[in-house]
Amino acid sequence: MKTLNLVTLSLLTAGLTAPAFAQQTEVEQNDFYLGARLGAFAADDDRVAVKNGQVFSVEDGLETITSGIEAGMMFTEAWEARIYYDYMDADLVGGGGSYGDSYGVDALYHFNNNFYAGLGVNNTEIGDVTDVAARLTLGHRSFINDNLAWRIEGGAQRGWEEDYTEMFANVGLQWFFGGRDTSPEPRTRPEPRPEPQPAAPQPEPKSVDSDGDGVVDSKDKCANTPKNYSVDETGCILYENETITEELLVEFDLNSSNIRGGERSHITEMAEFMKEHPQLTITIHGHTDSTGEAKYNQWLSERRAEVVANALVKQHGIEKSRVDFKGHGESQPKVRENNAADRQTNRRIEATLKVVNRVPKTR
Repeated sequence: MKTLNLVTLSLLTAGLTAPAFAQQTEVEQNDFYLGARLGAFAADDDRVAVKNGQVFSVEDGLETITSGIEAGMMFTEAWEARIYYDYMDADLVGGGGSYGDSYGVDALYHFNNNFYAGLGVNNTEIGDVTDVAARLTLGHRSFINDNLAWRIEGGAQRGWEEDYTEMFANVGLQWFFGGRDTSPEPRTRPEPRPEPQPAAPQPEPKSVDSDGDGVVDSKDKCANTPKNYSVDETGCILYENETITEELLVEFDLNSSNIRGGERSHITEMAEFMKEHPQLTITIHGHTDSTGEAKYNQWLSERRAEVVANALVKQHGIEKSRVDFKGHGESQPKVRENNAADRQTNRRIEATLKVVNRVPKTR
């Protein structure tokens, strides 16, 4: 059974790391999840267990199989708190098998959307011998779809009472609740303004201008024209083109592709503008400052543009076919860099949309 569990762990790890599951999904504040976990535990050389009144050494190496459940919440976009419980199936030197459990709490910090590290407190019991330990964790998480994620992690723990130093590795599946709805909200589009239709001619005196548009009724082909509109020689409204421009500018922290909380309103405004003008498409242009290597900056600029594009599609319901993105690295600075403020200005994405409307010309 122990060999079967190890084979299952290996197959699950290989399957979860397959490229077919790769999907970029941004975790948000207050997201909550429940998960299942399967792993292996390497006991300290000095760890012992009691079985039938006798003391045995616990096999070291990754010989102890663990399986359990976990729950966690994102208190910010970077900080996560997690609790977990593992059932442990251990081998004893000359004593067969023994069971136990492990439970604890972790505080995890996410460096980006995938990689994280954490510290926690753990209670491990095998064969009626318990040890409380401080635990260090390193991990990677990717989303399969908007709600389901897989993760793989490993680390070490150091006992406070028995002075044990032990290693662990596990994989898990997590189902997220809240903050995952990406369906577009219904929006009512304004009805187009109807153009005035020419009125049927009425027998009027040649000098009368009933609607006050400056054209006498005998020559006026468009009756009841609003007084503040300009008209032609026949009394019909003159139209002109009006250009409306919407700009999107989002700045990023150094070496980061995470959207800062204060920048999200700019993305929301651009999404509303695109919903009002469904004929428009957008290209998000990503940029970096000159810090770091050019090859890395090119990748980071593409990543920044992709994150904002995903926010328009997944969080605001803009059709994916209307959104494109491109990275320019450090090649297109907005300002010449002389200080930290200039570098911050250059760490950005930009996009501009324009639409031309035909509107009545006013006097």
